Amino acid sequence: MAANDSSPSKALIVRSASFQQLDQNLPKIMEAFPQYHFNLLTHEHGVKLAEKYRDLNEIICYSFSESFSVFRREPKLNGVRYDAVIVPVSNLTGAGFLNVFFFSFSIKAKKRYICNMVSEVSPLRSSAVVGKGILSFLNNVSAGIVTVLSYPLLWLIVPRMLHRMTKGDRGGGGGADV
Repeated sequence: MAANDSSPSKALIVRSASFQQLDQNLPKIMEAFPQYHFNLLTHEHGVKLAEKYRDLNEIICYSFSESFSVFRREPKLNGVRYDAVIVPVSNLTGAGFLNVFFFSFSIKAKKRYICNMVSEVSPLRSSAVVGKGILSFLNNVSAGIVTVLSYPLLWLIVPRMLHRMTKGDRGGGGGADV
């Protein structure tokens, strides 16, 4: 048997959901990946809370206070290769976790997985992440265009509305407006 065959598989959990969520997910993740050794990547404020998980081999503190980003790669993970990277999310689809999904692709790993709020573990495919990224970009662009186009209309509508409102507030005994 080769030396690599006897070494246990390693998984990294990127803590992007709350600890309450992780309390529910962790047993199911460990069940889905038997014989794995687990590390957890969390922000500095989560290190002490993560120490309650006795089944973790290592807790890695993310070196940045900002959100996970592919542009802020964790230096402690340079040269480290995982068999699996797992991203817990606090909803069913992973909506709102796009930055964490992209970040997970900056970590050397054979496979990536998402674990949703009901502890379903499923593969995280790069094509799905890129597709969600494109949709998010298009949504942002279209929202920007609508904002830019509607801004001049607001300057036409709002003053008239304010004028009507202030005319009605003048009181004065119910006489006709002149």
